[in-house]
Amino acid sequence: MSLSLHELLVCCRGLENDRATERKKEAERFRRLLRQPEIVQELDRTSGSKDKTSKQLTWDAVFRFLQRYVQKETESMQSGKSVTSTTLATRKKKMAETCSLIKYFIRYANKRKTYVSSSSGLCSLGRTFTV
Repeated sequence: MSLSLHELLVCCRGLENDRATERKKEAERFRRLLRQPEIVQELDRTSGSKDKTSKQLTWDAVFRFLQRYVQKETESMQSGKSVTSTTLATRKKKMAETCSLIKYFIRYANKRKTYVSSSSGLCSLGRTFTV
């Protein structure tokens, strides 16, 4: 695995952290990493590879990390007991940030010319992620 993909993998694993502040930092880092051409090229290369048995990071694998990130964020928001207007506003803002990250990734991945398999069940027409 290339150094750039390893950095993205570490970031993706950070999105699953139990601490909300760490997840937030990694979400910001994720956006920055996805803007780097060498990371995108490596994801394209590994996603287009015929060897699907290797432990390479692909567009589909990154999407699965993001799914678990959304699950963690949702669980975090549901764990709060108080329902004040401030709490509701904070939850709404947090959900908007989470959705924004997912939409950012999907839009970015859909622009790519590589094949993204529909094995995750969240793709249509072969390679297009849908929201």
